[in-house]
Amino acid sequence: MDFIEILKRRRSNYSITDKINISDNELTEFLEEIIKYTPSAFNSQSQRAVLLLDEKHKLFWNQLIEIMSNILKGEQFEKTKVKINGFKAGYGTILFFDDSSTTNGLMEKFPLYKENFKKWAIEQNGMLQSNVWLGLKTKEIGASLQHYNELVEEFVKKEFNIPEAWKLNAQMPFGNVTEAEKEKDKLEMNKRFKIIK
Repeated sequence: MDFIEILKRRRSNYSITDKINISDNELTEFLEEIIKYTPSAFNSQSQRAVLLLDEKHKLFWNQLIEIMSNILKGEQFEKTKVKINGFKAGYGTILFFDDSSTTNGLMEKFPLYKENFKKWAIEQNGMLQSNVWLGLKTKEIGASLQHYNELVEEFVKKEFNIPEAWKLNAQMPFGNVTEAEKEKDKLEMNKRFKIIK
């Protein structure tokens, strides 16, 4: 697949299974390379990721269901539970973090750019998320990006022994895709892109 084809095929895949076409070792090495070569401001490398597999993957989503049961009631909770169980049906989950100690250290070291470092941390975490998402698609693995951060961060740090300085930004459940990807409407390019000579 060439790069544009991968971009076209990347979707939020909600119907996923607990199978993928590569081994855990291959997946781990692949993700390590993506993390290593994703750019960051001042080469800060503040992006962090945690790969949850097997029972730890299921534990994460089961905990989220438990949390949501205390927030939502009735039909609203049941719909949310179905959605979360769809994520749990996948093969694994990647948790994305920013190491705030790195970001805060740069703010102190380079006061001229102080106001920018938190924005840059978000941008470089987004680059990592996008690179992983596209990378998974090259392996015929589907994914979606979720943001239950504030609800599960305390549990995640305690259960998985995550450093306190790591700030949770997103969760990416992934697995084999069970539904064909559908084309989405796109704005006319002249509304999004200008050429100036």
